Amino acid sequence: MLKETAMTNPPRRPAHLQHAPQVGSADPERRNSPIQTDPEQSFELMQAQVGDEAGACYFNDRRYPAGSYVLSGTTYLRCERGIWVEAGTLSAHLTV
Repeated sequence: MLKETAMTNPPRRPAHLQHAPQVGSADPERRNSPIQTDPEQSFELMQAQVGDEAGACYFNDRRYPAGSYVLSGTTYLRCERGIWVEAGTLSAHLTV
């Protein structure tokens, strides 16, 4: 009789986050779009500050189209109309 062994799979991220580049932390000397870290912050007020950049976000001089995800440390950020919005953390998005 064959003995069954449980195979463990390493945790995986959801498909839309699997290819999010690790960008590190924002360098204040480079071009960066604002990051909305507090859900109470007014998105509209932040967007007024962004102006013409509304079609993309910048992180350390690199341009990302709207809808893109990046991983800054352990925090996922999603580009929404020129503003980075926190989209969760690495550990919160791991699945088995």
